[in-house]
Amino acid sequence: MREHGPNMPRQDDIESLRAELQEWRRRAEVAEAIAAERLARAESAERALRAAEIALTKGGGAPVRPAGTDDPAVAQAPGAPPRPATLRERWRRYTETIN
Repeated sequence: MREHGPNMPRQDDIESLRAELQEWRRRAEVAEAIAAERLARAESAERALRAAEIALTKGGGAPVRPAGTDDPAVAQAPGAPPRPATLRERWRRYTETIN
């Protein structure tokens, strides 16, 4: 058996780091699965909203403006980049900022 110098890691330390690495990889996989599920749900909600808006438009002849869109808190700040039209695009922009 080789002796460990002052700068040599012990086998226990290496195994501990490997276990920690596996745990973080597992957590990342879970987080990715959750994010994918949330994106799928957001896309489903987006399709449902579009269908509802189309139904409202066809029902009365004139488009119906959703409540609260004239709320100043929802208004876009002057000079700010345009808000993405879809939740999918918003998600893609967000993931680009963290990668």
